[in-house]
Amino acid sequence: MTALKYKPDRLKLKIDEYFTYVDYLNKERKLMDEKLKPYTITGICVFLDICRDTWWEYSKKQDYADTIKKAKMKVENYVEEGLLSGTTNPIGSIFNLKNNFGWKDSFEVVANQPEQLKHDDIKLKLEELKKDRNNKSIDTTSLQG
Repeated sequence: MTALKYKPDRLKLKIDEYFTYVDYLNKERKLMDEKLKPYTITGICVFLDICRDTWWEYSKKQDYADTIKKAKMKVENYVEEGLLSGTTNPIGSIFNLKNNFGWKDSFEVVANQPEQLKHDDIKLKLEELKKDRNNKSIDTTSLQG
């Protein structure tokens, strides 16, 4: 593997510059009623003049990991807020969150199994029911008219 282009402090500075640049562009776009430029990992890579594979290499290195995690979190937050506020395309935002940030649809299935009775317990219960049935008498007085 070739040497990484940026030292840790320089990478952090350049990523901060990217976010400042996008914020500046968006102030201009708001004035002109244009769509805002989103924060993206690909946008950071283009700004840094690196490919996504290099971005991945940075993320695996201890000295860079925190900077990469914070940048990803800022991009993820941008997408999430856009989704929840309705300012971004919901389908695109959901796709982005699932594929780039590990979000997933989930549901919980809770299976409550009834208490398992042992063979002897079942036999005892059946005998109790038979005894109850034999002890009950049928009241036929109400049937006579």
